[in-house]
Amino acid sequence: MNKYPNIHKCTNTHGPIGILVFLVNSLWMNRMDRSVVVFCLFLCLLPDCMLATKEMENYVPERCRYLRSHEEVLQRKCSGHYPLVAVTKFRDTFIEAGEPFALYMTASLDYVLVLMKASPLHNCQKMRFLDVTSFNCGDKNNTVILKSAAMYCFPFHIQLPDDLMQMCLMENDMNLDPLKEVLKTKRGVIHYALGDNGAERLGLGIGIGIGVWLRLLALPLSISICMGMVMVMQRL
Repeated sequence: MNKYPNIHKCTNTHGPIGILVFLVNSLWMNRMDRSVVVFCLFLCLLPDCMLATKEMENYVPERCRYLRSHEEVLQRKCSGHYPLVAVTKFRDTFIEAGEPFALYMTASLDYVLVLMKASPLHNCQKMRFLDVTSFNCGDKNNTVILKSAAMYCFPFHIQLPDDLMQMCLMENDMNLDPLKEVLKTKRGVIHYALGDNGAERLGLGIGIGIGVWLRLLALPLSISICMGMVMVMQRL
């Protein structure tokens, strides 16, 4: 014999409102114990939890969303090691002197992408943006997916790529043509491949939207309120 004959009503109820109506009715009629209540509340809150997790994994900063529809291919212009003078000047605490970086630009010079820190992306001569952790490398059949990454997008020209390009060209003893190009770029993008170092902190501030954080913080409060209502109704 089924211990919880009414549980199918909870699982078949359409949406959170229907589940809540069923809970109130069942508790008022004293036909359901606490274990079933907890199960129904879990079903009610699960979609929000799953949505929040999905948003965290696929989140692209608002200022970077235009890159998704950008069809131009990024071409690597220079690769080097982050210079100490840049550490002193820009005080970027997410990359240390000597760590690898690379600069990529589109043919239209619409934006310049700076790759910070070691990652498989540095092996790509050409690539195209998919999301913060995914890029098409070389061709559409070769997708590089990073475990964790973060990105800053500036809707204007920034100085960091200019300085890094000049230092990179000097490090590699290259001609100055790429420097002339980077000075003409309209927007700047900085991408960090995150790992077991100080840059891991960056993911907390950039990779997750404020709305997602608020939703996650609200989950325990929602559960507490729901359980409080359950206890009150059981005493009626």
